[in-house]
Amino acid sequence: MYNLLIRLSFFILFSVCFCFSAQAGTTLSRIKQTGVIRCGARTTADAYAYRTENEWQGIDVEICRLIASAILGRSQSIQIIPVNQENGFQLLENGQIDILNAATPWTMDKELSSNASFPSVFYYSALAFIGHYKPEATSMKDYQGAKVCVEGTPFLTQELEAYNKRHGLEMRIMKLPSLSRAKELLYLKRCDLIFARLETLHSEYFKKSPPDVDLVVLPEIVRTYPVGPYIRDDDKELFKLLRWLIYAVIKAEEKGISSQNIEDFQNTEDPEIQNLLGQDKQSADKLGVDNGWIYRAIAEQGNYGEIYQKGLGNKSVLKLNRTANKLAKDGGLIQVQDFQK
Repeated sequence: MYNLLIRLSFFILFSVCFCFSAQAGTTLSRIKQTGVIRCGARTTADAYAYRTENEWQGIDVEICRLIASAILGRSQSIQIIPVNQENGFQLLENGQIDILNAATPWTMDKELSSNASFPSVFYYSALAFIGHYKPEATSMKDYQGAKVCVEGTPFLTQELEAYNKRHGLEMRIMKLPSLSRAKELLYLKRCDLIFARLETLHSEYFKKSPPDVDLVVLPEIVRTYPVGPYIRDDDKELFKLLRWLIYAVIKAEEKGISSQNIEDFQNTEDPEIQNLLGQDKQSADKLGVDNGWIYRAIAEQGNYGEIYQKGLGNKSVLKLNRTANKLAKDGGLIQVQDFQK
C-alpha cells in the first residue's frame, strides 16, 4: 500500500509538471496557427487606439503592428480588443488577449501581483493637468486650493494625492467614476483641473470643448513612468522575442536605419548591423521566427523614431514632443542595447 501511494504521488507530480511545461510558449504557437495577434488596447479618449476612416491608429496599435510584422510578416493581422485598467490583466491571464498595452505602467506591484511579465519599456508616459486658462498663472502655486477632478483609479488618485501633499497645494480632489464625468464637470466649471495621462490630455477628446471653455494643458509633469507590452508569465519565447524586437527598432534609429533606407544596409560590413537585420539565423531559430523578422519589421513599420511619430508624435493626432522618449544619447530615457554576439 505504501509503495502504491509513493508511485501515485510521483505520477501526480509528473502530470502537473508536464501540464505546466505544455503551457510554455502557447501564445506564440497560437499566434502562428491562427495568423492573428490579439492586442488589448486603451480605446478611451482617442489617445492610444482609435479609428480614423475605418483604420486603427495610435501607439497601442503601432506596437501591435510591429509585433505582427515580425512574427507573421503581415502588419495588418491584428485584432484590437478594448480593455481598461481593471480588466486588462484578467483578459491576459484568461488567454483572451495575447498582448496587453493600454498605457499600463510598469511597476513592481503590477508585475508581482499578476501572472504577467514585462519584456521591455517601449516609451515613457506622464501624468499632468488640464484646466481652464489662467493668464496670470506662472506656477502650480497659482492653483493653490483648486478643485481637481480625477478618474478614481488607484494609480491616478494615489499619484495625485501624493503630489498634492508633497507640494502643500491643498487641492480639493474629486474622485469620479470615469474620465467622461470628469470632463463634464470641467466644462461646467465645477472643477478647475483634470488630472490624467498626458496623451489623453492632448487627444481630440479635449480639443472639441464648448466655445466658452478655454482649456490649456499645464506644463507641470507630475510623474514620468515606463510603459510597454505585458505578456503572460509562461511565455518565455515571446518574452525574449518582444524584448529584442523593441531593442532592434531602437538600435535601428541609433544606426540611422529607417524604413526608407534599410535596403542600403543589406551588404554592410558592420557586424552589429548584420546581427540586427536578421542575418543571424541561429538566434532567429532560438526565438521561433525566420531570420528576416527584424529586417521585415523595420522595413514595414520603421525604426523607433518612425514608430513614435506615427503613434504619439507629429504624424499622430497627439503631436507630442519626444522629450523623455528621445534616445539616451540625445538626452532622453530610451536606452540602446548592443547587438554584438
